[in-house]
Amino acid sequence: MPDRKPSYTQLTHDVVHGSPEPLTLDEIIEKVNTLRPISTKNPRSTVRGAIGDSRLIVPTGDGRYGWMQRVISGSIIRQTLRESDILMEVLQWSEELREALWPTFFAKQKHRDLGPVLALLPNGKTTEFTLEHLFEATWGTHATPEFWKWFNNLKANAGDHLLFKVEDGEAKRYSVTFQSRTERDEEAIAARNDVFLEMIEKMLNRPSGAAPWHISAHALATGLYQHPIPPDPLYELLRDTMWGFANDPGMISPEPKLDPLLSELFERPAQVYDPENPPDLPREYDPNYGRRRPRPSLKSQEGTFTSYTFRVNHRAFPKVWRDIELAEDQNLEDLHLAIQQAYGWYDDHLYSFYMSGKAWDNSSEIGCPWSDSRVHTHQVQVGLLELKEGQKFLYLFDYGDNHEFDVTLLSIDTQAKKGKHPKVVGKQGKSPPQYPDYDEI
Repeated sequence: MPDRKPSYTQLTHDVVHGSPEPLTLDEIIEKVNTLRPISTKNPRSTVRGAIGDSRLIVPTGDGRYGWMQRVISGSIIRQTLRESDILMEVLQWSEELREALWPTFFAKQKHRDLGPVLALLPNGKTTEFTLEHLFEATWGTHATPEFWKWFNNLKANAGDHLLFKVEDGEAKRYSVTFQSRTERDEEAIAARNDVFLEMIEKMLNRPSGAAPWHISAHALATGLYQHPIPPDPLYELLRDTMWGFANDPGMISPEPKLDPLLSELFERPAQVYDPENPPDLPREYDPNYGRRRPRPSLKSQEGTFTSYTFRVNHRAFPKVWRDIELAEDQNLEDLHLAIQQAYGWYDDHLYSFYMSGKAWDNSSEIGCPWSDSRVHTHQVQVGLLELKEGQKFLYLFDYGDNHEFDVTLLSIDTQAKKGKHPKVVGKQGKSPPQYPDYDEI
């Protein structure tokens, strides 16, 4: 059997990838033709087709084409911190930062590398960032303890920034610095924002338009982020414009504006929470998409993790209980939904958890997404509550009928085995009625 010759697509990839500098179309054609004479009727169309078929060969804005991981080196991207980032110790990647950290995200399988990247912190320590699917259309990372140790010393507030620099895109090496909101050079940032808005307008005026990821990739490839003062994140630039990207599923919805009264009360920037339209609500929790359900744990499907087993019993029926096991990356919204499923109740009323065990204790309340509490169930992961075995708190369901459940942490397993979570691991007694006949009782 004769040896198969490499395709022109593969040769085009090899030529651009092997060149330390971007190449013009004619230079690419010449180099490909040297490796294997182009026998098609239109060599330019053949090579153009190979370029268009690749997400890693990108136009650099000067009539040349470069390898994406290489041309992004030197870029600096601004990441605005959100209240939920600080509260949950989870960073949500903006579209352009996800593109810079994982430039092969949309590449074909054989070129895709979504593994961890390394970043140098100002204290000289190196940390690792991962790509995690947090919820619908939103990617982020829980980061390492080393990162959060450095970050927590900053006393950062919502609205401050992390600046990510691509030190070497091919080697997956980055660096991170911090900039508070008060340190911003507003005039210089506004000028950079104008440059980006002009670029965005040109892209959106194309006949085919442009998706957010096309805009961010183009900006990175053409060197618009290779400036010592990066612009604001794309979703911030676009949310108040006529283009209306704030509702695009490919963009992370902006956080609500800061509330000066709440900020003064809590002695830190606090944001307005709209209970009629909860921000960052995953699709599984949204009643607009059908029956709500717990979100499966990612960590429990990957390998060893920490699990938490809770015993949940109605205070009016102390001999009836359900034992529910959750993974560390699941939240109190998952626990609520797991309780509803375990007891066979209808999830049709508001609810809250009270960590003090006392109903209506506002200081310890973690309310459902549609409540007016300060912290909400879909924002609080179980693994970040610092719970201890034997600790008890209150789950109150239905603010009218006031069903009160004691939730007791039975055990913590730091070496839990791979499996699907949440899950019921024990039960006793028949479920009490959700809507009892009080006259009969």
